Amino acid sequence: MLQIIFSDSECGTLKMATHWGLSSWDDGVIGFIFGEGEKEPTQEEKDQAIAQFKAQREKENRRARPVGGNPGDVLCPSVGLDIGPISGPDVEKARFDLLTAWLGGDFPLPDSDPDDHTQRDMLWEQRQRDRERLLEGGKHGEAVRIWYSNAPYSLCGFYDVLWQLRDCDCPVTALEMPRWMPLGDDTVQSCLNWGELSPGDWAAYLPLEREIPKNVRRAIAMEWARLQEENAPLRAIVNGRLHSVREDFYDPFIRARIHDRTLRVGQLIGEVLGRYQLGIGDWWIAKRIQAMESRGQLITVSMGDCFYRNEVRWAQ
Repeated sequence: MLQIIFSDSECGTLKMATHWGLSSWDDGVIGFIFGEGEKEPTQEEKDQAIAQFKAQREKENRRARPVGGNPGDVLCPSVGLDIGPISGPDVEKARFDLLTAWLGGDFPLPDSDPDDHTQRDMLWEQRQRDRERLLEGGKHGEAVRIWYSNAPYSLCGFYDVLWQLRDCDCPVTALEMPRWMPLGDDTVQSCLNWGELSPGDWAAYLPLEREIPKNVRRAIAMEWARLQEENAPLRAIVNGRLHSVREDFYDPFIRARIHDRTLRVGQLIGEVLGRYQLGIGDWWIAKRIQAMESRGQLITVSMGDCFYRNEVRWAQ
């Protein structure tokens, strides 16, 4: 069985989940991350945090069980299809350029090497291999299980896979991330996407797996074909459905968070994503902040050593 997911972090976690078990939690290095200007935790605070972390891990370990399957059959055939072009004669080049921008091309960090594209090339080649493997498996009737959520990138990936398999006679099942998931220890889990799960928790969602009838698969493939024809710069969830939207769709959320304050770009992005749970990455919000600056809606108050450390405020 091929298992399909739509982000690199989710893909890595699902690969681990295939064989996760009681022996999977090993003692390892525990690090502490604190922001610039924040006081380093005391040793007592560190010890308390480590104890809480280990207790949580032991709790997860007790309920952990493997999803099953082969890690090599976990595929991520697309990422970020909610952003950018999804059709046209130059779509492959456009998607490649978009990946370059995502991985620091637009907003390089101070110590990054602008000429080092190792990660980009590796990810691009992996996407191509995964798409080829998906189509090859579908043509030969191999079962396909899709893990998706209501996040725009994931729902776009789900639609795209069904469009890719539109002519394939293979069984397709899917698991949609629920808003609330009761677990066996009186715990209720609430996640927006599969990347928020620990590897040992994935198997608890297997009872949600449902077959997708062929007529439903055709309907979704036709919906993706419509979105391809529209080929908008952005796709978002509106009233529970996937729609083509304008590139400034998320701008009101940026305006709502900055108010009359002066904020670092990184902090502003964090507040937007944390408060509204939009299911979109920081890169697009950074691009919109940049666009709002160019239109004079935001003003740069001070320059940092990278874009994310610039301070901005709303133009009065």
